[in-house]
Amino acid sequence: MYDFALSKSSFHSCKEKCYGIYVFKRTNYKNNQELNMGTDSNRSTIKLSQSKLDVNDPDLRVVFEDLQGNILKSHGRSHSLHLFLQFTSEDSDKSREWIGKISSRLTSAFEQHQTALDFKESGQEHLFTGLMLSYSGFQALGIDDEEIPDDKAFRAGMKNIEFRYDTGPGGVHKRTINPLNDNPENWEEPFKENIDALAILAYGGESLDPTTCEDHLNEELERIKEEVEGVATILSVEKGYTLRNEKGNVIEHFGFEDGISNPVFFKADFQRWEEKEGTEYYDPSAPFGLIAVNDPGGSSTETSFGSYYVYRKMQQNIKGFNDQTKQFGALISKEVGREVDQELAGALAFGRFKDGTLVTTNPNKTAKPLNNFNYDEDVEGLGCPFQSHIRKTNPRGDTNRKNKIPMRSERSHRIARRGISYGSKDLNPSSEWTDAGLLFLSCQSDIEQQFLVMQCGWSDNPNFVVEGTGTDPITGEQNAGDGKAAKKWQLQMDGKEVSIDFKYQNLVKIRGGEYFFAPSISFCKKFNINHS
Repeated sequence: MYDFALSKSSFHSCKEKCYGIYVFKRTNYKNNQELNMGTDSNRSTIKLSQSKLDVNDPDLRVVFEDLQGNILKSHGRSHSLHLFLQFTSEDSDKSREWIGKISSRLTSAFEQHQTALDFKESGQEHLFTGLMLSYSGFQALGIDDEEIPDDKAFRAGMKNIEFRYDTGPGGVHKRTINPLNDNPENWEEPFKENIDALAILAYGGESLDPTTCEDHLNEELERIKEEVEGVATILSVEKGYTLRNEKGNVIEHFGFEDGISNPVFFKADFQRWEEKEGTEYYDPSAPFGLIAVNDPGGSSTETSFGSYYVYRKMQQNIKGFNDQTKQFGALISKEVGREVDQELAGALAFGRFKDGTLVTTNPNKTAKPLNNFNYDEDVEGLGCPFQSHIRKTNPRGDTNRKNKIPMRSERSHRIARRGISYGSKDLNPSSEWTDAGLLFLSCQSDIEQQFLVMQCGWSDNPNFVVEGTGTDPITGEQNAGDGKAAKKWQLQMDGKEVSIDFKYQNLVKIRGGEYFFAPSISFCKKFNINHS
């Protein structure tokens, strides 16, 4: 076994190629002393390339105790509050003191697992608390530059629409500026301000009364309001909740089951997929390095990690989607000479039916997997269209089949989604643009090469994965011109190929957003004046 260290530049170079392989000395961040684990076992290993992690592995516990929750796995609570803060005190010591205060309440990855077990055994609910900082937040705290994460998108900030990015190579187009096609001038007022921090409070399970959840969260909110008085302004409090269908499964506002294809990092979650439907066609596991990066401000370069977060408030046009789906269904029906229901038309846009099963235009195909599938039997996109949402954002080998891109490269662009719904629960509103949508959150280790590749290199790219595919009808560039929209929906139905002219548009509006970093808990605790 060997110990070695990498410079920051070497770290990122290696991560881009292979997620890196690191062997770390196990250190207790509470007393900064090496733990004595006995002969040949006093060193803890964590590899960025390692997948199927065991949360109960004693050698990894120090890493999981220093990593915030909601990164390796969703916090799982049914209600949440997102608090967006701007530090206002000219004395950065006061701002750091508040970071120290909240540090003792932050939920670690290990604690998140333990509270989940406790809930299963006793029914006891537990508050989840998380904290993220923007680049301006680190600066407002007076953190030395070498202790601030160096992801270029994170440092530029989401409102900087002039910053240049490159979402190539490998068949992915290059967009030089404003990769998200957002105009911050159209955002809601709070998000036009300088956002320094995002605190997440979450509480409650599916069966808990919503009022009880809200009361508990509001109590903690009032506590934070008192703590930050004279230190920070709370610019906005966004309320989120888990939206579910009649089966109790999580859905989004267009009515489709959500989060199915999220990468999994723990061995137990991988095994559940294996037992449920197998993993021979698609491996849902992901390496630690897909979302984890060393926290340069943590107590140890060997055991302190964090993750970059992308936040976007996405308002959904529910009536618009329902109406356009009816129009699309009518066009398909006319082309094939029989009635095609709205369910199939909507599923073609998403790539899944509302119950989460893979869309297919073959009525004889009875096997409809949730996650154990690829497109080897649909290489021309005639069953699940190339422009469908799930195929755009998770090509499952299309880049290899069409452009000879190694699968390892394609899979390295995945993100871990941690969003939650907000607003009205009405899935059949009488008007467009109701106050309803998604508080989108995603974790990744490289914003440009993960989120931005997925959003602007794939979803917004009319020539991904083949020329003339068009943009993603759900989250792609919503106001794309005719040259970017899908010219044709090429489908195979009733034994013949059909071509449909139709363009989904104006289904999602971005109401605000920012890039954040969730630092290690040890970073936050070093500002706790009561910590020893």
